[in-house]
Amino acid sequence: MPATSAVPPLQSLHTLEVLSRHRRIGAAAAELGLSHAAVSQTVSRLEKRFSVQLFHKNSWGVEATQECRDLVEAYLSASSTLQRALNDVKRGRRLRVLLPKMAWFWLSPAITRLCRSTPDISFRAYQDDDVVDLDGSDLAIVASGHVPPAGYAGAALFDERLIPVCSPAFAAQTRIETPASLARTPLLISGRDLWLAWFARAGLVSDPSVAGPMFADSTLAVEAAVRGQGVALCCTLAAAGAVSRGELVSPIRISAETGRRFWAVWKGAQSPPAMRILDWLLAELEAGRTDHVTPVEAPASPNLASERVYQASDRETGDYAWSRFSKPIPEISNAYS
Repeated sequence: MPATSAVPPLQSLHTLEVLSRHRRIGAAAAELGLSHAAVSQTVSRLEKRFSVQLFHKNSWGVEATQECRDLVEAYLSASSTLQRALNDVKRGRRLRVLLPKMAWFWLSPAITRLCRSTPDISFRAYQDDDVVDLDGSDLAIVASGHVPPAGYAGAALFDERLIPVCSPAFAAQTRIETPASLARTPLLISGRDLWLAWFARAGLVSDPSVAGPMFADSTLAVEAAVRGQGVALCCTLAAAGAVSRGELVSPIRISAETGRRFWAVWKGAQSPPAMRILDWLLAELEAGRTDHVTPVEAPASPNLASERVYQASDRETGDYAWSRFSKPIPEISNAYS
């Protein structure tokens, strides 16, 4: 698309976004509070400015071209960034922490300790399949990748291990004593291959029949386990917190690796606030250390964060793609102060 010397008014780009969504000029004009002619003129001015066609006409309305969709995507991204900045100005700057929902099982009891040293903080949690907004956070906990993405610094936290968990009442009722007896128990499945890997780690020779309800997200399976509906595989860190609170028990104390490494990552320019959060994370990891929970390269120095930081160069890439860690996701948890 040909470049221009100045960015068009955001209101004009907003008009494109509304029209591309409705695909009818009349409906777009009604939402915008403009006349039919005003919407058409805005499109014509932008088409002349960029020397491209932004919409194709058809029998029932208009359809956005690829060039129009590119402009709309850029507008939505800029609008989201601007909205976050305006919110920060309005309520005072908060440190934004992004974490997997499963990590909330682990960290939520410790939030009070962090808020004593860092009161202006807010948390967002994401599900397994969500796209993660690294740009919209001061620090994010993410899985995969053996180094941080280019332009970010990071610290390896722990290698994920899974352990079977269920409610205390369910454990008392079913009397699970061996991997074989567990295989005959109702299982809560967020990934059949994960259960097969766990049974292999537990030494079950015959191929177990992994059967039970399927869950699109591992946190949903664990929540079902808390309600006494069966046995789920849970991250050992999250399980340790739930077990200590009496919500879950682990009927067989065998854990299996998943091959995923969890990192704390942040933009290099945001490292000072990130260091305070990272120190807290590493302290919680050390406090929760067990045979099934071992921090990666645990430092001997009391200055925990400084010995764990890894800065990726612009040319360096990890073993896994980080492309999905790029776009905004809905805010789930409330801000803490």
